[in-house]
Amino acid sequence: MNLRFFAVISNKSTLGAYSDRIEKDPDKFYNKCAVYLLERIGKYLLAKGMADEPPDVFFERRNHDYDAMRRYIGKIKDNPLHSDANYLKIFNPFAIVARAKGEERLLKYADLAAHATYQCSNKTPSNHFIPEPRYLEEISARFGADEKGRIIGTGIKCIHSLSDLELDKDVEAKVSRLRALPMQR
Repeated sequence: MNLRFFAVISNKSTLGAYSDRIEKDPDKFYNKCAVYLLERIGKYLLAKGMADEPPDVFFERRNHDYDAMRRYIGKIKDNPLHSDANYLKIFNPFAIVARAKGEERLLKYADLAAHATYQCSNKTPSNHFIPEPRYLEEISARFGADEKGRIIGTGIKCIHSLSDLELDKDVEAKVSRLRALPMQR
């Protein structure tokens, strides 16, 4: 299967004033991350000449207000304040659907990408405070990449930079070296 992964990684400390502005509302944070994710995908598809028709977009159904998310994405699409927001032009926000995991087989791949990226920064008692970049290393070749094969900034959006994530130094070094081959059409 010719498949590319995309992910957004953030650290609560990198949210700064934005966190206060949204009053730490997890739904607003989710929506913001969805925009960042769609911007990466839109940029990639446009660069590959694959944006003739709006792509199908599925989110896993959960306790979230998807109508508010669609309106938020639509508002940013119609009034882009940052250059990356222009990549939203290929999407129809009101065609974005939420499906249960069992209703859309591709959601298992989204889970895989999310789990792999999360484990790079996961320092919890259940894993003895030891992050695990191995999962991301194993699937890194499947991430969107620039023409030099770099996935950071293309397939993985770090808020606001890789160093801002405050990963362990060895993990940061591994993540910064991750590469993927160009996508085959």
